[in-house]
Amino acid sequence: MLRIMRRVSTTAYLALLLTASSLSAQTESPKLVVLIVVDQMRADYIKRFQHQWNAGLKRLVDDGAWFQQAAYPYFQTNTCVGHSTIATGSLPESHGIVGNNWYDRAESRLRACADDPEGRLLTYDNPVDATQGPGSLLVPTLGDELRAQAGARVVSMSMKPRVGVMLAGHRADMALWRQETAWVTSAAYAAAPVPFVARFLDANPVADDLGEIWSRAMPEDTYLFDGSVDVSRPFDGWATGLPHPLVGRDESADQLFYDKWAASPLSNDYLGRLAIVAVNELDLGQREATDYLALGLSALDWAGHRFGPKSHEVQDVLFRLDLMLGRLLDDLDAAVGPDRYVVALSADHGVTPIPERRARLADAGRIPAQRIVDAAEAAMREEFGPGEYVAQFEEQDFYFAPGVYARLLADPSALAAVSGAIEAIVGVAKVYRGDTIRERRDTGDSIERALARGYYPGRSGDLLVVLRPYWTTSTNAAGHGTSYGYDTRVPILFMGAGVTPGHYLAEVTPADIAPTLAEIVGITLARTDGRVLTEALDNP
Repeated sequence: MLRIMRRVSTTAYLALLLTASSLSAQTESPKLVVLIVVDQMRADYIKRFQHQWNAGLKRLVDDGAWFQQAAYPYFQTNTCVGHSTIATGSLPESHGIVGNNWYDRAESRLRACADDPEGRLLTYDNPVDATQGPGSLLVPTLGDELRAQAGARVVSMSMKPRVGVMLAGHRADMALWRQETAWVTSAAYAAAPVPFVARFLDANPVADDLGEIWSRAMPEDTYLFDGSVDVSRPFDGWATGLPHPLVGRDESADQLFYDKWAASPLSNDYLGRLAIVAVNELDLGQREATDYLALGLSALDWAGHRFGPKSHEVQDVLFRLDLMLGRLLDDLDAAVGPDRYVVALSADHGVTPIPERRARLADAGRIPAQRIVDAAEAAMREEFGPGEYVAQFEEQDFYFAPGVYARLLADPSALAAVSGAIEAIVGVAKVYRGDTIRERRDTGDSIERALARGYYPGRSGDLLVVLRPYWTTSTNAAGHGTSYGYDTRVPILFMGAGVTPGHYLAEVTPADIAPTLAEIVGITLARTDGRVLTEALDNP
């Protein structure tokens, strides 16, 4: 009897060990978070173009959790704002990034969101005279919390300073972006250039692509819409449709060449190759800690600005992005393991149709920003006499010179006259007061609520100028930066460890991405404006 009991006890113990091991394998946190932000990727691009994809984007859509009703809830849909929202899980009213630039009243100058006097640039190429870093970001990012709570190694890379910085957060083991013609990082992240990055850049100089031709990767008849956009605004030396030569002036590797290269699919491919080098060099996802890899992919934004959302250039960037992401996911499967990482993909904003093309069908147009400034100045002179009263007009934010707005608040009829002068311009919908907009956060109409969620005292404008749908002040062929659906609606895709695949129709925002990833990897974010998307988690 004793021997039988011992055999039963041994059998039960072994069964318990096997069960515990199985549960552990099922509930183990992923060892790598991969955050991919595709600059200017509209939500409707997936349904419109997914029939052209067969690799990475297709895998994310087919095997991941696809949130089809994702939209930003604020007005200022621009690059720095979107990346900050995704990285922190907070809205501009909390994280403080209200635009790519805002007027610094204390210094009487336009301040870029990544300007940071403490962030001396370290260059891998030519010397660059600038300071950039995370000083303007007022809350920690997912990467910051992973590093603090879980010992993560944090990597961020992009073509744009404001993207590389905001995805990196306040601390990173590697952060890389381009400034002018150089690859750089900031003293906020490193004391010296990272050796393996320097080796990769030396072995793969961008100038090697001088003279390459960006041509269609698919047969021309498989692209939708016209191949030549007559109202596009191509780079010097480019036609209104593909193919495009990657050359500078006098066929040199100058700033024009680098700008063209960055707008081509080659820049995405380059970062994809560097990403897997970083995974292998830093053992990302191959340690006990959960690491963080962020990729900001900007080629689509530059191509979309020049040629618009219905161009062959946009479709070609997406087609080649699909291939690049396919290679990256295959490499992550091999290096980390297919069940040991989680991917989130989204975008920082959408894009408006080119107004000159839209105007052939409906109300649309373009307003020179100076026209709005001139109208306000003229109204101010009528009220207060000669002088210069406007300090800056940036996106929707309208800033007066010191003391001027206080005078307007003390004289409601003068304030009404200035607002009325701006609203009289064809294409302007309404002018809102910045100092009272936060009162409308939960009670106003949809535009007032969006303006309030994007307002931060001391950084946002005195007045907030809202244009009618399909109108823009952008000098690009196609712009963005409003709370209209073509700018706010973006994809959200999750795939990998902890994710339940499926197509989801709940109304969500990109501020939900960081809280959801935090829940998957088992860390806590102190404060977010987003929520955990429990409907797409294996073990909510």
